[in-house]
Amino acid sequence: MRKFKKRRKKLYTRKIFLLNSILVVFLFLGLGYSILNTELFITGSLKVKAQLGPTLYNVLKLEATTGGLAKEYTEEHHDSFTEEPIKKIYHWYAENDTEGTAILNKNNVIFADHCWQMIRTTDTGGVKMIYNGEAEGEKCLNTRGTHVGYASRTSQKLSSQYWYGTNYTYDSTEKTFKVSGTTEQATWDETTGPGLIGKYTCKSTSVDGTCSTLYLVESYYNTTSAYVIPLNSNSHYSQFGKLKFNESYQSLSDAGYMYNKRYPRGFITLSKLENFLSTSSLGTNYWYAHSVTWGDPVADKYNLDSPYRVSSTNAYPNLVGEYTFRNATQTYTNTTVQYIAAVDGSSYYYFNLQGGFGINPELSNYNYSYTYGDSYRDNGDGTYTINNPITIHRSDWYTNYNNVNNKYVCRKAVDNTCSNLWYAISTSKTDMKYSRVENNYKYAKGYTYDENSGVYTLNNDSVTFFEINDINRTSLNNAHYTCLNTSGECTTLFYVYAMSTLPNSNENEIFYIKLTEGINIEDALNEMLYNDNVNTKNSTIKSGVDAWYKQYLLEDYDEYIEDTIFCNDRSQSNASTNGWNPNGGNITEPLYYKEYENTSGLSCTNTTDQFSVSNNNAKLTYKVGLVTKSEMYILNNKYIRKTGQIYWSSSPQGFTTSVAGNISVDSTGDLSFFGTDSAFGVRPVISLKPGTKYISGNGSMEQPYIIQTNS
Repeated sequence: MRKFKKRRKKLYTRKIFLLNSILVVFLFLGLGYSILNTELFITGSLKVKAQLGPTLYNVLKLEATTGGLAKEYTEEHHDSFTEEPIKKIYHWYAENDTEGTAILNKNNVIFADHCWQMIRTTDTGGVKMIYNGEAEGEKCLNTRGTHVGYASRTSQKLSSQYWYGTNYTYDSTEKTFKVSGTTEQATWDETTGPGLIGKYTCKSTSVDGTCSTLYLVESYYNTTSAYVIPLNSNSHYSQFGKLKFNESYQSLSDAGYMYNKRYPRGFITLSKLENFLSTSSLGTNYWYAHSVTWGDPVADKYNLDSPYRVSSTNAYPNLVGEYTFRNATQTYTNTTVQYIAAVDGSSYYYFNLQGGFGINPELSNYNYSYTYGDSYRDNGDGTYTINNPITIHRSDWYTNYNNVNNKYVCRKAVDNTCSNLWYAISTSKTDMKYSRVENNYKYAKGYTYDENSGVYTLNNDSVTFFEINDINRTSLNNAHYTCLNTSGECTTLFYVYAMSTLPNSNENEIFYIKLTEGINIEDALNEMLYNDNVNTKNSTIKSGVDAWYKQYLLEDYDEYIEDTIFCNDRSQSNASTNGWNPNGGNITEPLYYKEYENTSGLSCTNTTDQFSVSNNNAKLTYKVGLVTKSEMYILNNKYIRKTGQIYWSSSPQGFTTSVAGNISVDSTGDLSFFGTDSAFGVRPVISLKPGTKYISGNGSMEQPYIIQTNS
């Protein structure tokens, strides 16, 4: 890389000398062009074009002010944590796919031996650019191959005497790495481990060892292993590998570029579905029977005894109690057979018999008994006895399901007694939704806390789960607190923020976070999202972005990059209505962050979300971050955004029942969201300082703007 830089410096010098020589010739010939604020474009024929000056800021300004493919930004913005806005913002903007494609041949930059794409200017006069891979032959073509980049974080055993380095070198011919910088040999353990974080290793016992996969030590895992971020040569040209945004997704904190206290979600299934019957359509071409035989004449299968067909649909009601395979072949056999429990028109309700079992309730594993009643007796030994019991079987369900609704139910009771007592919340022709009696917890809108005993006590306005009868459980909107018991007293309080129905099952789960030591929900939200100390730990993607910056930009190029704000806006867009609001918040409405609905605003709501080297409450290590959803949105066209890969933005989207989601750009350029534990592309973003000049190029992939540096 050093030799490459030195060669380029000589090349740049020759270009500057050539340009100056051409200008002198023009002046000498009396053409009358001023060399002040002038740049050259060579596009088939040599010409001189008057401009504002050879800076990227002026490229976008000129494009916007002359009716080109850029616009002036007029909404709220603030790019610097320490300075007031002094410049107008201009950004690329496409009305259609054709213009979007055209912009991709206007916004290319080579800086620090890498390709970049301009997004917009900043209100300090800088230009924000997104990483677009290594340059090849001073070009940024989309036909470039793979290059060095991250793979997803994993763990590696490091309990041998491996060599570690503060840096690395890469042999592009052999595609191998070698540790460099300050090197040391160490065995990972509880003592040495923390000192090796941030260093690279080939897992080699030789200081000269090479490897095709290099490991960046990311964090401590245990006494023999570390969490590592692998590097290899398989990254798509447009990004520096793939990483998870964060390793976890179960807390609001996991949407943070940095974070601190986590309150991971818990859940419990309160209601389940017991299926009694399935339904299908009858047919006159199917074969039926009064009885079945197992294993004769075909072994290990049911065989219809004296099968018959019905001649018309008028005979359908007579099929109750019959058996069928619902098959048009008279001799068909199977390991399961359907028992017809009810008929309604051309529909029938059935359950399957398997393994040779018959319909006899005393012998069948499938025609279970169910005992129900209006009340029960708690026997004090973990069992319950149904009062005034009525017993039915699965085969009787169709004609009795209405009678079971809102009753207490024992499955396979013995002397009307069972250890698993259910309450039938709702019933239908085919199933019953129920909750276990032992889960009939109390819920309340409020509580008191005794500091001496450390006990939370629910207020007297509490309700029980069985009293919440509507399908959406809207009563819990005003009763978020529970002890997950029937007494309403506990040292760990549970705040219920969501209830969901499991896919394909109609089973209800509640989702909660735990509160202890007098903490309330407002305290927990502040600790996860808003307190001054909320940014103390790096997200996984920040660790990777920082390591990349240190490796490629810090030493030679940091002076050209401005300290700008990288927004990770965790303010809520629906704080008054989502399930995290204890005063009537809807437990069926997820929490959404600002960027979920925000389409173009470049302002960042909270100080703790304004990541900058200058911001002590959201302090970056280096002047680098990720693009925001808004910065992608104002481009107005997915063709400008797409790379054929999915890559992360820094913008949180929301928190559903159990998943923290952040916004990404998908492979087609559309904006979408995924759980923070998904591994997607890493495209660092930097902002060049005001006045940074380019020395050649026209922004195309073939001729990117080349930034003037001393490196």
